[in-house]
Amino acid sequence: MAIQENLTEIKKEIGAQEQFLESVIKSERFLKKYKKAIIFSAIIAVLGIAGFYGSKAINANRISAANEAYSKLILNPTDADALKILKEKEPTLYAIHQFKEAMRKEDIAQAKELLSLPIDPIVKQILSSQIGTQDGSILANYETLIKGYELLKEDKINEARAEFAKIPLDSPLMNLVKNLEHYQGNK
Repeated sequence: MAIQENLTEIKKEIGAQEQFLESVIKSERFLKKYKKAIIFSAIIAVLGIAGFYGSKAINANRISAANEAYSKLILNPTDADALKILKEKEPTLYAIHQFKEAMRKEDIAQAKELLSLPIDPIVKQILSSQIGTQDGSILANYETLIKGYELLKEDKINEARAEFAKIPLDSPLMNLVKNLEHYQGNK
């Protein structure tokens, strides 16, 4: 009986080793078959992660430099180096700062030049309405948006939708309008 038990144990052990070898051979075949695809996927993943974090670091550096330049401009509005850095790193903030200075000096020509900069469209519309080159539709649309939001807070959903309908479809505020319409006063 002992010999019989030993034989069954040896068979089990050989079976386990055989299964292990089979799985090693299968995984080796799989790796050989898809080696290029696996390496390519790994390279793409590493490059994607590096690109994401690199972009994040560059953006943080840009914001930090713009904030530092703006802080210098608050202390000394005529600092040419800070103005140059702010114009490069954050044109919208530069335009707002220069607009404030132009309005303080009542220099409409300088304020109009700011509209040619690559700034945020909403800020551009606000600046142009302040100068008087536009009818101020963004501000009127903004007031309508606020009225609609107040109506939503009071659970007057139909009245809020009627307010939101007054805002043109091509308005830069349309994304906010859609979000608020979806919100419908839910808390």
